[in-house]
Amino acid sequence: MIHQGNRAFSRGEWTKAEKCYRKALEKNPRNSRAMFNLGDTYLAQKNGKDALQCFANAAKNEENRMVRAMAYHNIGFIHQNNKDYSRAIDAYKEALRNNPYDNDTRYNLALCQKQQQQQQEEQQQQDQNKNQENGNDKQNQQDKQQQQNNEQQMSEDNVEQILNLTRQAEQQTRKKMENAGQPRRKQLEKGW
Repeated sequence: MIHQGNRAFSRGEWTKAEKCYRKALEKNPRNSRAMFNLGDTYLAQKNGKDALQCFANAAKNEENRMVRAMAYHNIGFIHQNNKDYSRAIDAYKEALRNNPYDNDTRYNLALCQKQQQQQQEEQQQQDQNKNQENGNDKQNQQDKQQQQNNEQQMSEDNVEQILNLTRQAEQQTRKKMENAGQPRRKQLEKGW
């Protein structure tokens, strides 16, 4: 079944290859080669989640260090494509522990470390920008609060002025009323 799956895989018949590898796994669930090849099939179909599971199982069950290294390399590759650089780095390191002479894995490890560093720098830059925006927001809030306080102060001053004017008008009205209550004396013109 594995050989049939390999032939189908080489022809690009992913679903046929997948069926063959699954049949091989039904007969022997711990067959790490069938699991590895099934992972390759999923990877070719851009199904990273299932491929990741297959490669992890293959790496766990495989006794051959070279095949185990390839499984970890593929795990690293999937994580790197998902921009999960820390997991990718761990997988590449594990691959190099099993095969220290693999230059492709060494290159991918270095590239992944560089990508992780860039990602961290971008994150720091975004955090700084967010902090600046928050600082600007706080300053804007303080300015708005100050403006509201000034408006409130002006409103209080205006209310006080209006109250004073009202009191003055009331006093003038009282004086007029008091004067109105007293008889007016008309002065007679003396014509002599």
